[in-house]
Amino acid sequence: MKIRTLCYTILVSIGLLFVACGQSPETAPRKATVAAEKKSADRKKTVRVKHLSGEILAVNTQTKTMTVRTRDTYMELNYDDSTVVKVDLDAVSPAEIPPGIRATVKYVDKKGKSVARGIFISTETADKKEGTPQSSYRNSA
Repeated sequence: MKIRTLCYTILVSIGLLFVACGQSPETAPRKATVAAEKKSADRKKTVRVKHLSGEILAVNTQTKTMTVRTRDTYMELNYDDSTVVKVDLDAVSPAEIPPGIRATVKYVDKKGKSVARGIFISTETADKKEGTPQSSYRNSA
């Protein structure tokens, strides 16, 4: 009889210990809140930044647009005040871009228009292409 009472006492004390160490209802995660957060995260559209490399044919400062020719197509891009334009790591305005120069453009599609976020021009690579080939393979062929 003593052993049975002792076993019951131990089991009850272990049960009370589990209840006391469990999470309080305020800090327990709610499934409804987690589901609502997942739905709101799904609703946010991700903005995809696209890249293109080509020749800038014209820059129109009146309409804030530029025409870029890639291999096969001509593309008209808009730009705004937040567009970054760099020539050899120096920041310049879009009006200072010389026509006919090659550039790499990062842009996003926004409300049906392609808006340039960054225009990067390197004049050093153009100078290297005009010089003599550095490979002996090209010289011998």
